[in-house]
Amino acid sequence: MSVLPILGAGLILAGSPVVSASPFVDPSKSDFDTQATACRDGVTSAFGRYLGQWEFADSQITQDGTWQDGPGGEWDFHCVGEGIAVTDFYRSRAGVFGMTVRMVDPETGQWDIIYTGEGSQAMNHLTGQVREDGSIEMHYTKPVFDPLRRITFTPIVDNAFDWTLAISRDEGETWQDVYKMRATRRAL
Repeated sequence: MSVLPILGAGLILAGSPVVSASPFVDPSKSDFDTQATACRDGVTSAFGRYLGQWEFADSQITQDGTWQDGPGGEWDFHCVGEGIAVTDFYRSRAGVFGMTVRMVDPETGQWDIIYTGEGSQAMNHLTGQVREDGSIEMHYTKPVFDPLRRITFTPIVDNAFDWTLAISRDEGETWQDVYKMRATRRAL
């Protein structure tokens, strides 16, 4: 069984290519470096640390429980405005695309995340929290999936981070990893 139906709500979008400069940067207000600093140092810093261009290797679990390598791809994170949000553009080597926008409530620290992609139901809404170990855990809130889905970003170590999609068939008591990406930095 392919994991793509499981991912259906959240990973890929057919569309235009990823560009190296964010379409949301307003050059009349600030230069790119100033805006990036706002995302890295402000309330959006948990995701601001991922700003830049990444290459990723991916794999998914198969029906027999072994991991199968995917095509990999590119993943670029950008600062929106003066640090109000972090967005990313995803492109796999198989030619599929996705886009995510992440905003944080500075009072609660909770992230509100929207995603759109091929196979998704228009917009997916997720919420996220930074855990004590620095990882970010996100859960789908709309639509609600069966099985439940959780995404985890690990902190960056040696210019690399891991992204994992897990599912739970017991209301979140236990989780099984079903799709993984290992991203390595190409450029800031």
